[in-house]
Amino acid sequence: MARFSISFQSDKSIAEYRELAAVVERFDFQTVSVYQDLFFQPPWPALFELAENTTRPLLGPAVVNPYLSHPVLVAGHLAILDEVSRGRAYLGVGRGAFFEAIGISQPRPLRAIRETVELVQRFLRGDRKPYQGEIFQASEQAYLRFPIPSRELPVLIGGWGPKTVALAGEIADMVKVGGCTNPESAPIFRGYLKTGALAAGRDPKSIQLVYGAVTVVDHDARVAELVARRNVSMYIGVTGRLDPTYTPPEITLVEHALAAGDEKAAASALTEETLRRFCTYGTPRDIIAHMEKLFEAGVDVFELGTPHGVREADAIRLLGEEVLPYFKTS
Repeated sequence: MARFSISFQSDKSIAEYRELAAVVERFDFQTVSVYQDLFFQPPWPALFELAENTTRPLLGPAVVNPYLSHPVLVAGHLAILDEVSRGRAYLGVGRGAFFEAIGISQPRPLRAIRETVELVQRFLRGDRKPYQGEIFQASEQAYLRFPIPSRELPVLIGGWGPKTVALAGEIADMVKVGGCTNPESAPIFRGYLKTGALAAGRDPKSIQLVYGAVTVVDHDARVAELVARRNVSMYIGVTGRLDPTYTPPEITLVEHALAAGDEKAAASALTEETLRRFCTYGTPRDIIAHMEKLFEAGVDVFELGTPHGVREADAIRLLGEEVLPYFKTS
């Protein structure tokens, strides 16, 4: 069955998250994620506010990076989130992007992701056995000294590469291809996932393939397109080089415009074909048509990403009232 999640950029006030939570609570979203993009707020305050004001969806960061957040800190935040949300926290981990701007390298990302999942789960189970990884270690004295879930949390791994997606097939419950709305790529990612799942003796169908990207809905399609252009251009330099079926021909032009600080030129340079592969935008009917193609191609969940519309709360209502119901009855 087609499912939807929703995600937010961490750039808002606490009062704004409280307002958004009230809208989200009205609709059937599987998860609510908060981005952990560099140069934005840490996701945890927003997640705590969303946890206190919702009752159903899973909640988690999309995604923490092992080279910025040690697993003990991630586990601590998740333990609190799980308490506040009454058992609805999930662990989201992945490589992330834009690290060259702060001079941080990621020499062994797959090993770091695997060990982060293992060590965070160890902390949250209350397991005090020594952990000796290749990157992270923990002695018997390394344990959380406050109330913990005493269980393992659902795991989402974010990534595009064959090895990352295969790793998710081995150890995760969900794999998220962030910044992608390209139906042509879904069978390829499904194949990567299947490889990892079968190697670990798991049923590939038990791991959800999640796509997520900039989403902009408006009854005026032109308004939606303009907002989408402004918001997706900053990601094209990363996601546009990762898609296994399509590289935007305008990618260098967009990157040069952004480097020069000309966001308007970067947005204008994007072709309609590129937009359709890396974001979803338009009227509710346009969004429905795009989602149908994705679900038919093998995507299990689509995460509707920030900014959603001109005014976020109104846009979420529009998605909840005119897009989600279609997939309940179709």
